[in-house]
Amino acid sequence: MASAEAASSSSSPNIQASNDPYLSSVLAGKRVVICEDEGITQIQLVRLLKRAGLVVVGAANNGRTGVELVLREKPDLVMMDIRMPIMDGLEATRRILAEYPVCVVMLTAFADEEVREQSRQAGSRGFLLKPVTGPSLIAALEQFYQKPD
Repeated sequence: MASAEAASSSSSPNIQASNDPYLSSVLAGKRVVICEDEGITQIQLVRLLKRAGLVVVGAANNGRTGVELVLREKPDLVMMDIRMPIMDGLEATRRILAEYPVCVVMLTAFADEEVREQSRQAGSRGFLLKPVTGPSLIAALEQFYQKPD
């Protein structure tokens, strides 16, 4: 992953120069941390987010590391898996938001209403079901990012 210094010195992509449906005028240049314990999903998210013009400043495979990474890097957006080892994403989200106001979007393979309500109570701005895919992921992230606190 790119360091914070490298991320801040990179220029935002010229989104007008491309018709790529993945590019986002809302999210281009925004810094993001991914908290996801499944390696394949983490790789997929990095690829999709970079293609949309976001700067991935780090990735964590458990909630505790995710909290540390977010509080150190101070990203604009956090993608948080709910079920992870060491500390789940709900507790990680609560700890992050207690110290740093950031847009947290929850990821999960479980769609039940109880999990959605727990995500809202933890302070997330949105909820996405895995697997996530290209333009629909970006459209949802744009909506959640622009949503008022």
